[in-house]
Amino acid sequence: MEFNATFLISAISFVLFTLIMNKIFYKPLEKTMNERQNFIDKTLSEAKFSSDKADAILKDRDEKLAQSVVQAKKTVSDKTNEANEEGKNIINNAKQQTAEQTALAKENLYNESKKLEEDLAPEVERIARLITSKVLKENLESVS
Repeated sequence: MEFNATFLISAISFVLFTLIMNKIFYKPLEKTMNERQNFIDKTLSEAKFSSDKADAILKDRDEKLAQSVVQAKKTVSDKTNEANEEGKNIINNAKQQTAEQTALAKENLYNESKKLEEDLAPEVERIARLITSKVLKENLESVS
């Protein structure tokens, strides 16, 4: 194999062609590929960050929801207990008032009964005398 000027020109042409292609075609292509890779990496990183943020928000929402449910149950329980206590108090007050009214009514009836007995005592005595006088009168008439 002989090395002549054609070979040297072909080698230089190839090197120049490679340098020119590298400058004109491969460098811009590599730059575009790097930009795309950077864009993909950046987008992937942002997506992961957004996904992590969304997971954190969902976790926070679930915790707040659980806390709200617990608080709602506690509120309902507290209000139910308050209502039950208030109901018991109302019932006890009503029973007490009824007992007081009953005792007062009994006392009033007893007093009225005594007053009527006192008012009717002279009338009963008068009627008893009248009856005895009539009975004695009839007995005396039947004996005579």
